[in-house]
Amino acid sequence: MSEHRRKTLRSFYCEEQLWQAFDRAARESDSTIDQLLNDALRQYLGQGAAPSAPAMPPAPAPVMRPPTAQIPAVQPPSEHPTFSMPAVPRKPAVPPRPTGAMAPVPPPAPVAPPRPATGGMPSLFVHYEGRSYPVNKDNFIIGRGTQGTDLTIRDQNVSRKHASVILHGGAFYIQDLGSTNGVEFRGGRVDSRKIEEGDVYTICDHEIVFSFRG
Repeated sequence: MSEHRRKTLRSFYCEEQLWQAFDRAARESDSTIDQLLNDALRQYLGQGAAPSAPAMPPAPAPVMRPPTAQIPAVQPPSEHPTFSMPAVPRKPAVPPRPTGAMAPVPPPAPVAPPRPATGGMPSLFVHYEGRSYPVNKDNFIIGRGTQGTDLTIRDQNVSRKHASVILHGGAFYIQDLGSTNGVEFRGGRVDSRKIEEGDVYTICDHEIVFSFRG
């Protein structure tokens, strides 16, 4: 191949319509697009090379059709025109007040824990291993340690200060003090929960029963 016929890869921008025309002409003549482009460039520069494919027909110009006017649909007049009245806000219905024997019976008031006759703090007792421990302070500590605890559980799995019974707002709550093995109630671990009559809590397989009746 002579030096002036040597091909080098180039890139250029081409209109999509021209590229499609070259592609169609290449398929019809069993040639390639780059051959057609080279022949076309040589003809344009006057080098007189014979094209390897028949001349490409000019792309048909798009046919411009005049826009059609959209005629709005005309609704036939109604024989009996109707007029909508503005909505009037309705007053909320007031339920009738029950009288006589039809009045509902109010639910019974919750039973508060019994209080001592002296008017002090409510009475709560902790039952553990056959013994009863009165909760006579606002912060009753349960743990393994012998100092600073009110109920001692001798078990290495129990933390030194494992849980506490706290009096708050006239009710008692059991509070986990960040122990390793936690406090369980009915098979689930709890962090803080209000104590009810007869509740049974488990601390490392040790059952603790709470009661307001001693």
